[in-house]
Amino acid sequence: SALMRHAIAEAARLGHAAVLLVGDAPYYERFGFSAEKTGSLAMPGPYERHRLLALELVEGVLVGAQGTLKAAGRKLKAQRLPLAA
Repeated sequence: SALMRHAIAEAARLGHAAVLLVGDAPYYERFGFSAEKTGSLAMPGPYERHRLLALELVEGVLVGAQGTLKAAGRKLKAQRLPLAA
């Protein structure tokens, strides 16, 4: 619970307007997430639609949102690990 609250606070601090995740609504509802505003959104690949949840950090930002989600942002460069001898 503390980790989730920290992640939400960090997203807000970084200026994100919403947080989306795939998870169990009964668990994430306590943090404010719901499927109410994700009905017109889709994700590539298989997933259970009722599990696509959102939390608006800026009220109304997801009103009218539609389309397929696409990963955005910085990708971390994979690090090569040394092989054991």
